[in-house]
Amino acid sequence: MIEIIYDTVNGDQYAPYASFAKKCFEKHSDIPVKEVLDLGCGTGGITALLADMGYDMVGVDISPEMLMCARENTYGKDVLLLNQDMRSFELYGTVQGIICSFDTLNYLSSEEELLKTLSLCRLYMEKGGVMVCDINSLYRYEKVYGDNSFVYEVDEDMLVWQNAWDSKTEKCSFYLTMFAEEDGVYSREDETTLQTYFSAESFASCARKAGFTQIFVYGEKDFSSLTETNEKMYIVLK
Repeated sequence: MIEIIYDTVNGDQYAPYASFAKKCFEKHSDIPVKEVLDLGCGTGGITALLADMGYDMVGVDISPEMLMCARENTYGKDVLLLNQDMRSFELYGTVQGIICSFDTLNYLSSEEELLKTLSLCRLYMEKGGVMVCDINSLYRYEKVYGDNSFVYEVDEDMLVWQNAWDSKTEKCSFYLTMFAEEDGVYSREDETTLQTYFSAESFASCARKAGFTQIFVYGEKDFSSLTETNEKMYIVLK
């Protein structure tokens, strides 16, 4: 049920991210990018925009509910949707570009899982292609998420988002409660998810072990340098 409000909360970030991905393909790829994997595509908002830009898209997500939304959002476009775990996904062929947006990689529980996922990305990427992704910074976990709570209201629906950051394990628990209204009756759904903090150094180490030879780290989607107060690290792997 969380997917009901997902696009409303994140929708204004889809176009800037799609534009950033396109610029990364043009800036860093040694080969023309035509086929693109959206790993952890969610509701397909960015997938649809990249398809409109002319890319042949493959969307992979572990959630059937998210993929149902993605199917609606990409209807009539050149998009293949696959219900798979990013730690063990399989493609029918190779791609020249990969995106993994909205800190999806932070949902991996360890560096071992990160290495496994990045190794699969390298396996299915043609030589000279690029992967565009982002992970949350330590600043975001400590200063923005922390032990804070957020509330989102959309029409008659409401999402309550509570956080718990553990500095010892460097993991952040998200406690989500969704209230959805239909015909005057509210239903409630609770969900708990866990994210892992990866430093730029540990991420780069995993990327190199996976077979990527060049790593570019930015603090914003305008390709500016990473600072201590950036909430995300935007990473391009080549």
